Amino acid sequence: MKFDAVLSNPPYSVTWSADKKLLDDPRFKRFKKLAPKAKGDYAFILHDLFNLSENGTAAIILPHGILFRGAAEGTIREELIKGNFIDGVIGLPSNLFDITSIPILILVLKKHKTDHNIFFIDASKEF
Repeated sequence: MKFDAVLSNPPYSVTWSADKKLLDDPRFKRFKKLAPKAKGDYAFILHDLFNLSENGTAAIILPHGILFRGAAEGTIREELIKGNFIDGVIGLPSNLFDITSIPILILVLKKHKTDHNIFFIDASKEF
């Protein structure tokens, strides 16, 4: 089943299996790399993207660090940009949730965009 809208708040930087066999999984295959075992954020991102309908939109609440980490995460991020899936990034402040003091963001993905623009909003001072 595919969805027109996905809103998720996955656990931040959770450990996951990262089994190399998952490179054949249709959720991850086109991105050439798997999220690292110690930080599964991109596994959730790609899972949400995969479950979008052709005109679907996802908003995913994530740690701010997903924008800057390199290695496999950098490769996946580049593939998301090349595939024109990232619609926007909304930066939010630290201490927004009781469970963490780190700054977070909302990553907005679209399965089918008509332009190649990515909007950025720094809302970190608006709370």
